[in-house]
Amino acid sequence: MHTINILADLKLGPDEAAYLQIANHVRILIATGKLRPGARLPAIREAARNLGIDPGTVARAYRVLANDGAISGRPGHGSFVSGGSGRKDIAERQQNRLEAAIERAVLEGLALGFTIEDIETSFTLRLAGWRERRGRPRSERPAAPHSMKEVRFRGSHDLAIELLGNHLSTLHPSLHLAAAFVGSLAGLVALECGQADIAGAHLFDQETGEFNIPFVRRLMPGERVILLNLMERVQGLMVARSNPKHIVGLEDLVRPDVTIVNRQKGSGTRILLDSRLLKMGIAGSRVKGYAREEKTHMAVASLVSQGKADAGMGAQSAANLAGLDFIPLLKERYDLIALETSFARPPLERIPEIVRSDGFRNMLRSLPGYDISGTGQMITVAPHPGGA
Repeated sequence: MHTINILADLKLGPDEAAYLQIANHVRILIATGKLRPGARLPAIREAARNLGIDPGTVARAYRVLANDGAISGRPGHGSFVSGGSGRKDIAERQQNRLEAAIERAVLEGLALGFTIEDIETSFTLRLAGWRERRGRPRSERPAAPHSMKEVRFRGSHDLAIELLGNHLSTLHPSLHLAAAFVGSLAGLVALECGQADIAGAHLFDQETGEFNIPFVRRLMPGERVILLNLMERVQGLMVARSNPKHIVGLEDLVRPDVTIVNRQKGSGTRILLDSRLLKMGIAGSRVKGYAREEKTHMAVASLVSQGKADAGMGAQSAANLAGLDFIPLLKERYDLIALETSFARPPLERIPEIVRSDGFRNMLRSLPGYDISGTGQMITVAPHPGGA
């Protein structure tokens, strides 16, 4: 039986006792099947040497695991992962620990005077931020259980969509918002092609001065479509805290010492930047980093916060969550868009209910850069006389 180097990727942090971090690391590996029954753990002295800690700390972690029934062994013979039902028991204990930790956090939040909506907003946004920092594509997220009904969302990214999905599954456990952030235009195309149940867009039409409606008329001239306002939000430049490059506007993006990170083609944010640069007579080729594309506001914010870019276009809410400074440029309308017939029947009929609810509106109100004065209002776009 060979020894598994289970601690190779463990980085001890300062927030919890080292022996508990080691024990929890091993529990997770067992619960996820990466450590199978019979696998031998590293010797105490070997593990201590690799981690740069005292052997007594590792020994204490192994004792905790042995008391849990996760591992077994005898002095001088090594420690092995227990077999049989141990893995299931460990997974259940891990789940219980997680639920207890979450419950403590909720109770602490309530004790400090925060509302349930405040706490739900904070949890959802922090998780969104962690997903981006860990670089996990949304396509790799676990699929919804077969017993759940998926609502297929395609369109522009906004943190409010994360909140909407969380609120939907909380109030209606049988429903799941399956979101793919592909940009505003691609979202409308997916809706027209039947590849989405609902789209999210913030497309500004230069000729009419309207958001979204002209694009709906062009792409779906023969359809009766509903635009449900999610909110209005402030868009601008996200820059590092304290703005060390002293960026004040788009004109600074052509400076040789400024590098940006861009949004993908077809996103409303990219269209906004391109139209502004065009008006200013600035070619994208003159902007350093223009060709680097990301699919979400949080991905852009994350790169700026890591110092991998000096600026990027995005929503004020994302800049705030990432701890960045923000230079506002305009307020824009963000709509949820679906066929009228779809909004009138389940499961999409739940979406307007949630968007108009006090709980959801309070969540949006707590975020910087959001105006909810029109949240929940509907606009009907009738078929064009010349449409199909």
